[in-house]
Amino acid sequence: MIKHISMKPTGWFHVAWSGEIPPGGVKPMKYFGHELVAFRTLEGELAILDAYCPHMGAHLGYGGKVKGKCIQCPYHGWQFGTQGENTFIPYEDGHTIRKKIRTWHHVEQHEMVLLWHDPAGGPPREGWLPHLFDHDEVPADIKDFYPAYANGNIVYKPGEKIHPQITVENTADTAHFHFTHGAPLPPKMLSFDGSGPVWKSSMGFQSPKTKEVAITTYARNPGIGMSFFIFNHHGAEHGSREALGFNRRLVLAATPVDDFTTDLRVTYFFPRDPDSPEVMPQHVREVAAETERLFEEDAVIWRHQQFVQRPIFQQQDIKAYTALRRRCAQFYELEGAPVGPMAIAEQG
Repeated sequence: MIKHISMKPTGWFHVAWSGEIPPGGVKPMKYFGHELVAFRTLEGELAILDAYCPHMGAHLGYGGKVKGKCIQCPYHGWQFGTQGENTFIPYEDGHTIRKKIRTWHHVEQHEMVLLWHDPAGGPPREGWLPHLFDHDEVPADIKDFYPAYANGNIVYKPGEKIHPQITVENTADTAHFHFTHGAPLPPKMLSFDGSGPVWKSSMGFQSPKTKEVAITTYARNPGIGMSFFIFNHHGAEHGSREALGFNRRLVLAATPVDDFTTDLRVTYFFPRDPDSPEVMPQHVREVAAETERLFEEDAVIWRHQQFVQRPIFQQQDIKAYTALRRRCAQFYELEGAPVGPMAIAEQG
């Protein structure tokens, strides 16, 4: 098991919503201790580069402008393409330099910009990123859900002193749903599989009256930085308010900024109401308005929580927790990485 858990795990991490970077848009970022810049060309191609211009060190994210397929430095007008190549130097009669700015692997999925981080600099690994809607148990089409970012169905909490693994461990914790979120009964762990890079589990929430499972949640955790959740309300009529309220999907993401802080994001997808497929109706907006409150029920604990390296597990959760922590260990590949906030409790 891990003695010290760094803030530099390997895997995919959520660094922006696609809607934050429209064509011609520029966005400065800082993740894993690196200053970055994201820009989108006028044709819609997204690029993420190291932020500093190799000429005089200006940060391309502050004042930089998109020029066609390139980003232009705000200091002296040097331009760089989506692969980090220098394409133009003013007043140099076509001369450019060979040195490239480092580019970062990324994908756009579910309205989110996902960044690949490997401390050793390796490329993305096959099978490390599942899909929220191509799901074995509950397949769906994202077109049947309201857009998340445009409707404000998001939560953004930058600069939190919370390690990503604390958020991931929710998928093995059944009891907290009763005490933290007010579930009438703690759910049952129905299944879990920590054998690969993507953790898979499901929980069943029982009806207080019948004691039968009324809602099943399915979790997929790619690496350390994200948790994908599907809520499936059994027996709810398709298109009913009950189904629209419970059959949501969400992504909980925690991305390290540096050795001590993390940006937290939650993205909620609600199924479209057949009576109002284009505009989110009021009763769905009322459910969506609860998203930040639900997040804060967890976050108020995470912000003050110490990581316990060898916890006294509840009997019902010991197998899942042990499997989850064993699986998480594979993502901390950088030896000698700075210790993050999770190691504070062990160090005393």
